[in-house]
Amino acid sequence: MGIRFIRVLISIWAITSCGLSWGLSNEEFKQSFESARKGKWSHVDAEVQQHVLAPYIEFHRLKSQLPKLSPEAIQQFAETYPDTPLYGWLKKHATSAYGKARKWDAVVALNSKAPADVAGRCIYYRAQLISDQALAFEGGRSLWLHGKPLPDECDDLFKAMISRGEIDNHMIWQRALLSLENGNTRLAKYVARKLTDDSWTSTRSYLKTIIQNPNALLDLPQKVSNRIEVSPLVTAAMVNLANKKIHEAQVLWPKVKSKYAMNENDIAVVNKALARNSYKLPADQRDENTYLRLIEAGNADWIEPVLREAIVASKWHTVLYWTESVRGMATDNSYYQYWRARAFEQLGDQVKADAAYKIAATQRDFYGFLAAEKSSLPYALNSAAPQVNDKDLLAIDSLPAIQRISALWAINEHGLAMDEWSYLINSSPAKSGLFAEYALKNEWYGLSVQATILGRHWDYVAHRFPPAYKELFTQWADERGVDPILLMAIARRESAFNKDAVSPVGARGLMQMMPSTAKQVGHQQDVPYRHGDQLFDQEMNVQLASSYVQTLLEKYDGNVIATLAGYNAGPNRTDRWLAESNGSFDQFIESISYRETRDYVKAVLTYRVIFESLDGDEVISVLEPSERGITQYLSKNDTGPSKTAAIP
Repeated sequence: MGIRFIRVLISIWAITSCGLSWGLSNEEFKQSFESARKGKWSHVDAEVQQHVLAPYIEFHRLKSQLPKLSPEAIQQFAETYPDTPLYGWLKKHATSAYGKARKWDAVVALNSKAPADVAGRCIYYRAQLISDQALAFEGGRSLWLHGKPLPDECDDLFKAMISRGEIDNHMIWQRALLSLENGNTRLAKYVARKLTDDSWTSTRSYLKTIIQNPNALLDLPQKVSNRIEVSPLVTAAMVNLANKKIHEAQVLWPKVKSKYAMNENDIAVVNKALARNSYKLPADQRDENTYLRLIEAGNADWIEPVLREAIVASKWHTVLYWTESVRGMATDNSYYQYWRARAFEQLGDQVKADAAYKIAATQRDFYGFLAAEKSSLPYALNSAAPQVNDKDLLAIDSLPAIQRISALWAINEHGLAMDEWSYLINSSPAKSGLFAEYALKNEWYGLSVQATILGRHWDYVAHRFPPAYKELFTQWADERGVDPILLMAIARRESAFNKDAVSPVGARGLMQMMPSTAKQVGHQQDVPYRHGDQLFDQEMNVQLASSYVQTLLEKYDGNVIATLAGYNAGPNRTDRWLAESNGSFDQFIESISYRETRDYVKAVLTYRVIFESLDGDEVISVLEPSERGITQYLSKNDTGPSKTAAIP
């Protein structure tokens, strides 16, 4: 007889039945938890000590005592609660607090080795200046030679090392060049100002000059060339210029290279920077060397922009040329094989087209699925599953981490629950597949997805694409007259089914609605939406997002590609892309100028096929003919009627 697995709320009951009496209700504990976060200890109920989440209260109590808290007390916390992420968080807070209080002995006592974060490492090596200077200097130099801004916690260490000559003028110059090469010109000038020796005055001034006027590279003062190696300076300046003004860099590089004796490694670095940025050049500004550098590199990412240009322009011989120029593992990638096949097909070589389609069709992605259709082959889901047994799954129920995750979920601390889950998996990576199966069985769908990501189980398709919130998506899809699987696919791409997700630009919830868009849709649909936090409610989020998808589908006459592009990048940009399109639907996707949106459209369409396949549906095609019709607009401000062109 199979084991009946518990759901989230039932798992909380299971914890209490194991003999752990929580005492407080969820609401009572949550109130105490919030009071502990705010340091209002008189409002924290004494019974929290009996709760399964007592470690979180203790964490905040100890944190509030920093920097007076002893390292021994922190170590005791680690021994008492060894299986939580809390010790790592407390240790990081303590290291920072000890550093600010200049309690260097406490920093060394707490950290047996340098912390992983840069700020913590700077504090640690500063503390070691007292007890182990050799270690401090070695660590400090490794931190110093970095081309990006470093946190303020590093200032004390670097100041001490510069004053003692452990960071000398040559190392200061090295960091200035690293900063310049990384495009941090302000940092480069700031670092160079630390070259206080009079013999470096001309060099420091020249660095500032070439940042403002790169052509000054052709007029290197004798004083500067006598002080430094020319090749590293030219390399840093040219890479910076290539990243910012590729046309100027392309014109200047041959002149500079012929003027100075540069080493082969530095020449290769500049050539790669020019190749990497060549996509920014209009076609009429590219010369023979532009293409030679791309061919020499053979880098798929650098070649892709010029390949896309050829695809959109239907230059099929050029498409073949660039797909043949890609080297390494990318050569068998479905993207390159599919477009090779399309080119061969257009040029009348069906035999080679069929061969390329069959290679592409072995892969589980957008172009792999399209190639499978072309070859009349089934979609290659390439699905696998973890080998687990009921005994192992049942044993997970009693893990303290699982009990805390259940409790955190019950009080809506989903972010902390995810942190606990990630810590559990990272602590036992060999069991990541087991944890993925456990999450799927318990309908912890967001955690199931997270387990496959942390364990890199890309072929655990059922665990990566679980039927999360299926009833909710079906309800609102039926209400709006849209495909419920399309809504699921959007949510999977947007949030990986994390209803508390927040994007860097402020999109929120399952389907990552922007508050401004939600406000507009809510007004149109008479939905009682008032503030952004409502988007963390899955019902509200899907209600509004499904309405927005419906609006976009109507706007674009049912074209799913344009709908997805509009959902990701906005209708105005999508209208411009449509107005410029004149090819087939796959060419239109490649014409989208935003890589994020291109990848988004392809991913959501791929996910829809996967969800449909896992649901047992017979999937005929990635896109129905009615989903490929492109509405083209004469211009953004055109007031005349739109015209619709069928895309084959």
